[in-house]
Amino acid sequence: MKDFFVRLISSTFIVISTVGFFFLRQLVDFRLMYIPIYAFCLFGTFEMTRALGDRLTPFDKCLAYAYALTATPVFCFVGVKAVLAISLAAILLVLFSMVFDFEKTTIENAACAFFALVYPTAILIPMMCVNALSEHSFIALLLIFGVAPFADSGAYMIGSVFKGPKLCEKVSPKKTISGAIGGLLGGALAGFLVWICYAKGLIFSSVGGDLAFYLVMGVIGAVLTMLGDLIEGAIKRKLNIKDMGKLFPGHGGMLDRIDGNMINTIFVFLVFSCIV
Repeated sequence: MKDFFVRLISSTFIVISTVGFFFLRQLVDFRLMYIPIYAFCLFGTFEMTRALGDRLTPFDKCLAYAYALTATPVFCFVGVKAVLAISLAAILLVLFSMVFDFEKTTIENAACAFFALVYPTAILIPMMCVNALSEHSFIALLLIFGVAPFADSGAYMIGSVFKGPKLCEKVSPKKTISGAIGGLLGGALAGFLVWICYAKGLIFSSVGGDLAFYLVMGVIGAVLTMLGDLIEGAIKRKLNIKDMGKLFPGHGGMLDRIDGNMINTIFVFLVFSCIV
């Protein structure tokens, strides 16, 4: 019972924080959404560098922290070209370290350093880009942050009831095929609700759009959310750890909460920047 209430309190805090920033973004300034993204980068990098441990040299850890500290503010106040520049600079510094610290740096060190830069900070740059879209940025963010909880809830409820064959037992023993189907249904429901609330003007001003588009975005988003969760599970199994952190009691760390969002973000960004 105690664990249930701990998880409930953590879940409530996460939901209230997310909804709060969404409304602040709309009512005050869209740049306020960079605050949670900045937190994702900082806490996520801390968890990743801690999980990688001695696989990173002290220089690699400092570089990962510096990149996480600067990427979001640079994007917010200077722009995407500037954050691309510091990303390339970080890559070059990892390569240079193999020369200037040759005796202490191995190929594994360099590979892990690249990984610490990419996961999560570089992957979160598309989320910054989505927030800065001139049109439809809010609806894109809804499809990023709205699909994940519905997909997770659908997977949990349907999987708990029907159980059945495992989806990917070696990576995540508790996930089932029935749960994955539930996740797809949850994603479709999220897409439908976004269409009702936003595209049809039930709560926000109507921007139009076909229902089929939102359903497809919800289903594909659910697939990518579940894939992101499996990627996180694979990382943890490779590193022999249960959770990436303890920031949210009962839920794990920051990376445990945003793993699906990060992967779905890339897809949403590509759709809204190249197609919509």
